[in-house]
Amino acid sequence: MLSILKNAGSGSTTYYVGDNIQHISHLSNCTLYCKTEFDGLDSVTRIVVEDPQLEFYKLSHKVEFPYTFNNTYIKGENCNIHPTAVIGYGVVIGDNVTIGPNSVIYSKTQIGSGTRIDANCTIGTEGMMWVWDGDVKVFLKQLGGVKIGDNCIIGSNSAIVRGSANELTILEDGVNIAPGCMIGHGTFIGKQTHLANNVSTGGSSYIAEYCFIGSSAVVSPGTIISVSDVTLGSGGVMAKSIDESGVYVGVPAKLLKKTEGKLRGMPQWRN
Repeated sequence: MLSILKNAGSGSTTYYVGDNIQHISHLSNCTLYCKTEFDGLDSVTRIVVEDPQLEFYKLSHKVEFPYTFNNTYIKGENCNIHPTAVIGYGVVIGDNVTIGPNSVIYSKTQIGSGTRIDANCTIGTEGMMWVWDGDVKVFLKQLGGVKIGDNCIIGSNSAIVRGSANELTILEDGVNIAPGCMIGHGTFIGKQTHLANNVSTGGSSYIAEYCFIGSSAVVSPGTIISVSDVTLGSGGVMAKSIDESGVYVGVPAKLLKKTEGKLRGMPQWRN
């Protein structure tokens, strides 16, 4: 099984492009594509290559592609799935779920109870991750999935990219995504966080619970918003990780003010 580095377990295959053994010290009983012959990883099969990422991407094309559409999925009670919606093989749908017209739900997707997915959404689509092989692009076949919690709302014309390898893109309970949002692979969005219209998140980004991301804002790839009660203003670009609550604005986004309690015009998250 192909694995991202942090999820690599026994029997998996992963890659690492650096030279710091501390970054891979958690590995055991797996196969590692790497640039350096590391010592002290006796249970790890090391395959030393010039470009580990490229070799890993090539390997992904040898895995049987499991994303098919044959209407064989698991559905809970009292669901309202529009007849024009397309549901992938093995999708798991909870109770009281609504899926609107022309939405597409790819395989390896879980949808929690009470969640609503509006028209023209794509859940679990494949993103575009690639590296150069000479003058040719080699794309990573993304083999992960999507997990959506209970009582979420996914507004129309939104897209959620599935995780890479054995990774999930995760929306926790009560997440609201307004129309036109684009969620990158491996993104984590904490419970009750709200994304306004046309927000984009880069791959492997993290947004904690009870945050508010304004219209057309961007959370850059790999950026971590590790604390709750963060507001990112409309059009802002969160380009580096933060660990302090407050209102952030601008490009790149900077802290405008610290806040305590309810912000004017923002949702009342807690009683």
